[in-house]
Amino acid sequence: MVFVAFFILGERKVLGYMQIRKGPNKVGLCLLQSFADLMKLVIKFKFVFFQNRSWLSWWGVYLLVLLACGYCVLFFFSFGGVSSVNFMLWFLVVTSMTGYSLLSVGWGCYNKFALVSCVRSAFGSVSFEACFMCIVVLVALVWGSYGVSCLFGEFGGMLVVPVVYGLWLVGILCECNR
Repeated sequence: MVFVAFFILGERKVLGYMQIRKGPNKVGLCLLQSFADLMKLVIKFKFVFFQNRSWLSWWGVYLLVLLACGYCVLFFFSFGGVSSVNFMLWFLVVTSMTGYSLLSVGWGCYNKFALVSCVRSAFGSVSFEACFMCIVVLVALVWGSYGVSCLFGEFGGMLVVPVVYGLWLVGILCECNR
């Protein structure tokens, strides 16, 4: 969870430097800013009953936090010595859940702008997942395994990884309409 906080803080700093400003307002230590943002997202509510968040919105927020923890656990097991033959498939499972959480957050907020933006974000996520899934299946067919350890263990992985990175980069550029 602390890794996720460092990642979010680094992302915010990079975005701040890209916009030529120092960065976000800080709450005490820099690392606590990410946790403060999470608490603000979870605790924020309105007093009028019909403008309150529904259970669907709460479920989406908690699912997003659970998925962030799932990524950390997945990479911890992968690089901690516990190798899984189906690492890429588990990564696709965790990644595919983001579309559901984004839809539920926007759908449960009782706001049409939030609904439109969550649908747009979910469609972007699903189209990226389709491209990414094709690349993962292509690598699995070429290499013969869904494990990650075999890609870096032998010399053949040195040939496959740059090609896959090029395909992924082209897919990302196509998804961004560039």
